[in-house]
Amino acid sequence: MHLFASIPQPDGAKYTETFAPLIRALFSPERVGGHGPYYFVRTHDGQVGADTLQISIDEVPNPDSIRDDLQSLARQYGCVARVDEVPREAVPSPMWNAGFSGSGFSASSQRLFQEAAPALVAFLNRAAEEGRPLFGALGALRLMTAHTRATLLRSPQRSIDGYELRDLLSLRLLSYRSHFEAVYLRTKDPESFEAACARFYEQVGPTIRAFIEACGDPNVELADDTPAQKWTELITSQSSHLAETFLAGSIVNAGYTLEDLVRERGAPVEPTRFHTPPSPELDRLMHRDADFLAFRLQTSLLYSGLYSLGFSLAERYVFCYVIARANEEVCGKSMQELQDGLDDLAKTMAAVPSAAVE
Repeated sequence: MHLFASIPQPDGAKYTETFAPLIRALFSPERVGGHGPYYFVRTHDGQVGADTLQISIDEVPNPDSIRDDLQSLARQYGCVARVDEVPREAVPSPMWNAGFSGSGFSASSQRLFQEAAPALVAFLNRAAEEGRPLFGALGALRLMTAHTRATLLRSPQRSIDGYELRDLLSLRLLSYRSHFEAVYLRTKDPESFEAACARFYEQVGPTIRAFIEACGDPNVELADDTPAQKWTELITSQSSHLAETFLAGSIVNAGYTLEDLVRERGAPVEPTRFHTPPSPELDRLMHRDADFLAFRLQTSLLYSGLYSLGFSLAERYVFCYVIARANEEVCGKSMQELQDGLDDLAKTMAAVPSAAVE
């Protein structure tokens, strides 16, 4: 039996006082042994007009007992849980807004979240144990960096002559610069926002630079960071399978390309400091290469996971700024130089069929 719960966040309530302790209690070791795979995701529910915690619990031997326990825990933390017995195939994808679709997308996204759930719970547990103000932010920054490294550990890009892991890492971390720059001009006061990001960078920059430097070594183990290690194991175990699902066509890229945006607007999209029309080779890498599409899907999982851990969208953009800037300082290259490097990589891959899998 499969249970699916929806728990709206109460008006004015804090994540740290409601969803965080509820998740930690619900998926404590003594409880998870009583059922099968599970996942949780925080998402915006347009019908109720609030953030909602969605919970999936599979292979439930005693639905009434698990339902009562879940509803009791929810009340304990000031929430109300609606719990239904429904087939897992009937519940919405936890990554419904990730820009992907296809016959295998919903099942794959649910499986990814099931695999990710223990790492996310471990993150919440460690943050609660530490209690230091910056610990959660530093943990998120480490998780984001470790994530990008993990997507490369078994990537076909590793076989390209002339590129070491640290070279590929610096180019793939460029995605965080892209994410930050996409929102930069949409903020009410871009200069003030970037200044606030820079002030935060002064606090955490040295730590993240050192971590990026360490992640450039393929032999480094993240044993001292349980959430990052669990996340690395998840990503490396799923990368090849996801690439194969893209190759098979059961998951397809449904996100907007630059051409789609121009067509929808009926006018050119205003350029950002970062985004310019890509070369044909780079466009192919971003939208048709199976390994890179798997990276994009896994990064959507990461972003959704961060939101489910209580980090706001604004915090995510700050984290992207921090990692992007730290990456540029570690590799000694500007944003433009890294963009040129990514374009060179795309052209190299296009010239070597075995490196660009479509």
